[in-house]
Amino acid sequence: MALEFLGGLFGRRNQLPTDQVTRIPRRAKKAAAVATAGMKDTLSKISALPGIADVSESKRLPRGFYELVDTFLGHVDSYHAAVRDQLPDIGEEYVRPGTEGGEGPCHTAPMGVTTIEALAIYRDVRPWRDFQQVAQRLGELGELQFKDIQEGHSGKDPEKIRMGSKAVREGRLAYAKRMHPCPYLDPKRGKCRVWEHRPVSCRMHHALGDPSTHRPDHAGYPQGARAKNIRLPVKIQVELQQLDKRMMLQVSPFLFAGTLQLLQLSDGQMLQEVGEAPQRMGQDGQVARKANRNVKHAAKFKKRKKKKK
Repeated sequence: MALEFLGGLFGRRNQLPTDQVTRIPRRAKKAAAVATAGMKDTLSKISALPGIADVSESKRLPRGFYELVDTFLGHVDSYHAAVRDQLPDIGEEYVRPGTEGGEGPCHTAPMGVTTIEALAIYRDVRPWRDFQQVAQRLGELGELQFKDIQEGHSGKDPEKIRMGSKAVREGRLAYAKRMHPCPYLDPKRGKCRVWEHRPVSCRMHHALGDPSTHRPDHAGYPQGARAKNIRLPVKIQVELQQLDKRMMLQVSPFLFAGTLQLLQLSDGQMLQEVGEAPQRMGQDGQVARKANRNVKHAAKFKKRKKKKK
């Protein structure tokens, strides 16, 4: 225990840029009070939805769940904007992960992803035509990251690792150094494919200075990567944790593993709201697409030809 404490105390120089602590001044908290109240109110509404604690059995989300999650993320963005305006040291010279030129931080796997975030992302990515390939990549990278973390774990049980431990911190850094881009990143455009539903851990991160210093293969990484992380208020983080417990899905805080857990929970299907028409799945595991009835070989055009004859 003592060695782990000392490692955490003196090992901060090897922390990832996304883990750097940014102090939020009181004036910024006041400026963002409306957004904070909006986040709190929305989380209360989600928690009060009928059947929110039965998703693991029903495999259905309450009606209005995804709309409320989008509302919550909107308040998160408003909070970040309000705080950012009160931090003059950020200025305009910053890059967001998942934007063009901001691919550097996208080589660190998102961690601290809550259940409602994971559900919104899964709903977004499950219909993708290349989802099978993406899911396979998620599995490969998730396993690789877990091995990197386990290598630094000295406990008796390899499955029981504290999230804030030195093993997790060093393992995440070792994984980043491998330079595997996030499977949700479009390699051609350098943009996030789940931008509207990207995790809060990605939304809060502002990479400062030369973008190249935020690439894990840079010689000065991670010490030379300057960043500001606008974390959510503690009371909002606590409410998110309480909502996680209420939903009882036990989704991993690591995004890659969490997506695959939801895939398993849903038996490969979509996780839809109560009252939504079920989406048909093809034999290849893809969401069945509606037939294009306007192509030349469509049945309706063949009938017209027969009538003319």
